[in-house]
Amino acid sequence: MTDQVVAGLLKTNAGYIPLDTTITDGADNQEVKTDATFTVTSQSIGTFAEGQTLQAGYVSAKTGIFYAYILRNGTNICNIMSIASRTCVGQIMLKSVSNSVTLKPGDQLVVRTEA
Repeated sequence: MTDQVVAGLLKTNAGYIPLDTTITDGADNQEVKTDATFTVTSQSIGTFAEGQTLQAGYVSAKTGIFYAYILRNGTNICNIMSIASRTCVGQIMLKSVSNSVTLKPGDQLVVRTEA
């Protein structure tokens, strides 16, 4: 197992949410939080963007992501575009989410990476 930096961007009706979290490959589902460089502290997306409507986004890791979704109370409420690998030049762009959701405190962006 290795550590992977998962980065991305989510678009809401009020602006953008920058993402950046280091997680371990193959260690089951893990939460990706906001990028503290831009948001002062690393936070869950539901806490950072409470009341905002999620419209588009993407997440990527160096070697690949199996899936990415928004978790609310144990349920997948919205899928997020995940780029297979950062080596896919030109593929990183915002894609519409599977369904628009209004973020609530406790909502998490969950991913699983593989080496």
